Amino acid sequence: MEKDRRIRKVVFRILVISGFCLLGISCHYHAIIGKSDLKTISQECIEESDTEKIIKNGDYSLILREGDEGFAVFLQNGKEIVGSQELPAWITVRGSDTLLTGEYIETDYKQPYHQVIRKKYGFCATASVNTEKGSVFIVEDKYTLLKDGVFGIYRDVKVKEARAEDVGFASTISFQTGLRSSDNNDFEYFIPSVLYRNTSEVREDAVAADLNTDRMYVKETRTGLPLAMLREKITGTTLTLMHYNPRIDVGQNPGGGTFYEVNDALQYGSIGYSIYPSLSVDFHYPCAEGPRTYEVAGRKRDAKTIWSKRYHSVKEGNIHSYSVALIPDKKDNYNEAMMYAFGMGYKTEEPTIVDMNMDEIYRQNIELFKAEYRMFGKGNIKAAGLPWSLDLPDGTNTEGISFQMGFVGQQIAVGYHMYRYGLDHHDSETREKGKSMVDFWVSDAIMKTYFPTVWWDPADNATAGQRREYPSFLRCFVDGMEGLLDAYRISVAHNEPQEAWNQALKRVASNLVKKQNEDGSFYRAYKTNGDVETGGDRNTHGTSKLNTPVAIRFLVKMFEHTGETKYKEAAIKAADFSYNELYLKLGKYVGGTPDNPNTVDKEAAIFALYGFNAIHELTGDLKYLKAAEHAANCAMSWTYCYDFAIPNRDAMDAKKNPFVKGGITGFSIIATGHSGADNFIAYMFYEMYKLYIKTGNELYLHMAKLLQNNTKLNTDFDGRMNYKYRAFMPEATNVADLAFRSVSLWLPWASIANIEPIVNLEEAFGKKNLSQIDMSLPELRSRLTIYGVGGKPLHR
Repeated sequence: MEKDRRIRKVVFRILVISGFCLLGISCHYHAIIGKSDLKTISQECIEESDTEKIIKNGDYSLILREGDEGFAVFLQNGKEIVGSQELPAWITVRGSDTLLTGEYIETDYKQPYHQVIRKKYGFCATASVNTEKGSVFIVEDKYTLLKDGVFGIYRDVKVKEARAEDVGFASTISFQTGLRSSDNNDFEYFIPSVLYRNTSEVREDAVAADLNTDRMYVKETRTGLPLAMLREKITGTTLTLMHYNPRIDVGQNPGGGTFYEVNDALQYGSIGYSIYPSLSVDFHYPCAEGPRTYEVAGRKRDAKTIWSKRYHSVKEGNIHSYSVALIPDKKDNYNEAMMYAFGMGYKTEEPTIVDMNMDEIYRQNIELFKAEYRMFGKGNIKAAGLPWSLDLPDGTNTEGISFQMGFVGQQIAVGYHMYRYGLDHHDSETREKGKSMVDFWVSDAIMKTYFPTVWWDPADNATAGQRREYPSFLRCFVDGMEGLLDAYRISVAHNEPQEAWNQALKRVASNLVKKQNEDGSFYRAYKTNGDVETGGDRNTHGTSKLNTPVAIRFLVKMFEHTGETKYKEAAIKAADFSYNELYLKLGKYVGGTPDNPNTVDKEAAIFALYGFNAIHELTGDLKYLKAAEHAANCAMSWTYCYDFAIPNRDAMDAKKNPFVKGGITGFSIIATGHSGADNFIAYMFYEMYKLYIKTGNELYLHMAKLLQNNTKLNTDFDGRMNYKYRAFMPEATNVADLAFRSVSLWLPWASIANIEPIVNLEEAFGKKNLSQIDMSLPELRSRLTIYGVGGKPLHR
């Protein structure tokens, strides 16, 4: 028996207060996984002798091997040990509180299996774990195959005998690597939405910012898929452990419980790494998060030393159950290993895709745009647009009205979509509203400087308001200029070319090319006079070059639009910088959002996908296609690929929370350093579909369909929320901490995210819905070549 005793000080007043100050989530979990859930596997995959019980899966064998003390578990590739659990039955027991100091003792107990029995599904391994106080736990692990390349472990832990001194328990499945090293620099890491390759470019207060610790666990609901990958740099051997078929629930406990709480209703775990005495991938159940946590008490105290833990009760007959997938692999580099781990995890989990009516989604958003249109100004310039935000559920405007060209405000894109709708549907009122919005953004008020003003505060005066002092972020004006190009293309298609739009577009694009650095990069933010922005707040980081992918697709579109080689050359230079510095060196993407620190985030990965997809279509170079696949997998990894419901904290939540019965699948985490989530990933389904067309990989088709459909679940598409508009959805919402918490606002970008790919799909392939497209891959590739990246003329 191996014991590791740790004393944790618990100040109960702080901890109880923290429990309901957290952010949000909940769902449906309690059924014990029984044999009926396990499928019979081919007996050709099973071998056994007196001392070894083996399940074979391709090149890998999972071996339950008997030693002097009992059975240990080894994962082998031929004779090479790539992973092991020498003491697989790992139970952690929490002792009683000491009334005077608020301390308790937590003890780890580890045992080998004492019995292994062959079954139709594989093998059933059993261990008895006794505590020093006299409690007895029976651990029953069922080993099986989930699919080619993926082993499965179904665990039941039952309290056979309970002693009052043992209060709570948790259990862990842990596989250490064959390298047996405790030096975290010998490995590369991947936890979706949390950790990519290493801790570089991650905020210092992020939950996984420091691996110089004995153990690092993160709450599984902070991850797009609850998995942890560990790759040995020397051998390339990779182990991935994933919570399979997570059934997450917190019962009547919004917030998921308090620090160190013992509560059988809390049914969610954590994923991560044990680092000392040797590196391993772990799944721990119920949740333990540390040595940093985003829970409120962790932020108020020393976030470098705090752990937040939950336990189930040591009560005779009590059982907890869960299942994990074990995915071994060997890859030459981190990028390939990460893609394989996520792809196999996604295919193993195989999230359910709902059915949505894209025509109706499109209509709902256009109706919102039309209804909320505003115009300001008493002089020649009219500032037209949509409010910065509208409150859920009633649509009031409490944050005032300001206009942002791209990014959050997406004013030019909104104008384009209204203008397009008006032209295509012979709706002159909507056409004029859209046109007036675009006209404002090409006026002298915006365009008289080297780079355009990106944020405007409108007013009913002679100047229609004034410029807000805000940097011209690359992301903001590239968003705006892509919307302006779309607007100009549709104007030409309807024989009413708006030449002022075209001239403004070409001026900004040409000025951008002139500012390209010698190494092909662009800066994150500029002043309106064209100089790099060196001031600003902690989010500005204007001199960073890591946002360069944002520019690539726009430059390719401008080459398609104008035929001018300067745009092609600039796009290739920017793509090569991004390929070398981000794809090859970092293995991650940084700084997609101006309102966050310049850190690893989802939107950076999405813009990298845009850029690499575009440059591949321009050059045909397959290295860019491989980079596009990597960026797509990175971006997708921020997306919830499993479902759970989120409880309300109060009656006000009930009016705003679209997830009370589930529907999280398709929602996505925003950035490292917090667990805020939104719907931005909806933008990506058209680009993901393009990857399917290029590669024929059905995985990308499944992802594209999920992103097309499930990303609409957070809207009021069916009227269940009684929002003022069906297109409303919550922005900046936390679902990771097991209670609904949101800024409770709709912002214009959220609607653009939902309809832009619908429109792109229709323009390229003639249909708004992927399910309506009935073409062979060669036909799809031909259509994609004809349509291009998005700068060629449209046809009506």
